[in-house]
Amino acid sequence: MCFSRWNYAYASMRNDMKRFIVLSVIVCVFSVTGLCQSNDGPVLKKELVGKYEGGLRHGLAQGKGIAIGQDTYTGNFRKGLPSGEGTYTDSEGNIYKGSFVKGNKEGKGVLIIRGPEKEMKLKGYWKSDKYIGNDDDPQYEVSNKTGSVTPRIFNAGVGNKVEITIIDPVTIDYIPGYIALKGQASLRTTFGRYYYEDATFPLEFDIRYDCNNKLGTSTTSNTIRIKINKPGYWVVILKN
Repeated sequence: MCFSRWNYAYASMRNDMKRFIVLSVIVCVFSVTGLCQSNDGPVLKKELVGKYEGGLRHGLAQGKGIAIGQDTYTGNFRKGLPSGEGTYTDSEGNIYKGSFVKGNKEGKGVLIIRGPEKEMKLKGYWKSDKYIGNDDDPQYEVSNKTGSVTPRIFNAGVGNKVEITIIDPVTIDYIPGYIALKGQASLRTTFGRYYYEDATFPLEFDIRYDCNNKLGTSTTSNTIRIKINKPGYWVVILKN
């Protein structure tokens, strides 16, 4: 009789354990599924996920549209993210009107910050969602471009210096160029690089150089004018 009761209790315990294991597996499956799921459209910026009306391409927001979630955005989309001109209102009522790239404020725009008593306007330029300039002047300007030169220009930090490098697309060597400077700076050259130090901005550079074309079958002549308006440690890389 005792063994019968023990066997019954043991069988009941095994059944309870089986049910517990099955339920645990089900919970884990749903949990993993939830973690593995990603927001695949039409809007990929999590603060804007909710309601969307507008253009679509391959299931993602593309072209003109409006997205309403925690935040609200009206304007251009590309591949599911704000890209181009638009108006973004965050959950605190702050409004940004301007340019976007891959969901971030990028380029020229105006941010209206709502305060308890009055609003404040921040006008200028953004890079990777961060405010970098407090006026209407661009950080730098490119003009008079001929040939197939492709400039890469970025601010590497605080300073009063411009570093210019010209790279041949075939040999990947640093190559010389003719650089005419308009402005005040002292020139130093090292290993094919041009360093304009102790600079007073703005600085304007007219650059001419010859290099191989990408196939290495002929030589191309290139010109470019670069004007840098803001202080910093500027890096300019020219490569065709």
